[in-house]
Amino acid sequence: EGDFREDLYYRINVMTLVIPPLREREEDIQKLAEAILQRTCTRLKTQRLQFSQDARDAIQRYAWPGNVRELENAIERAVVLAESEEITTDLLAIDSDYFDHGDVELDSRRDSASAAGADSSEELSLEDYFQRFVLEHQDSMTETQLAKKLGISRKCLWERRQRFGLPRKKKQVSQA
Repeated sequence: EGDFREDLYYRINVMTLVIPPLREREEDIQKLAEAILQRTCTRLKTQRLQFSQDARDAIQRYAWPGNVRELENAIERAVVLAESEEITTDLLAIDSDYFDHGDVELDSRRDSASAAGADSSEELSLEDYFQRFVLEHQDSMTETQLAKKLGISRKCLWERRQRFGLPRKKKQVSQA
């Protein structure tokens, strides 16, 4: 279209790398998922987690339209929400419409969904998960425990509570 200055293009066009999308690298998906899981657990200072067999199968069958970033986000969300040592398919929250690689019908669904800009009502953002997690666990956990489980500081937890309008519930102190 001529939007980019030609002289600048040739300056940065030293080497062209072709990186296939994740859905075309099926043999790498499990290795990447395991590496991302371990890195995320280390970064968030959580216990070492592992994928359930169903989660492994779902990771392998999913088309990953968002490529590695989508895989990273799904795993990070699962690590934050995990309550046991095993990550299940539910925690990954991946859209079942994108299962079965190479399906022509899948490509048309993906194109129509992106053209419409529609998000699945089942897909929740990380913010939605944060809110749900806090609301479900605030009565049974201290602020420190909540923050640790979410992999954030207490200050960050407080800031997010303010941003989302989730006031901290004061614990009732029994007087005996």
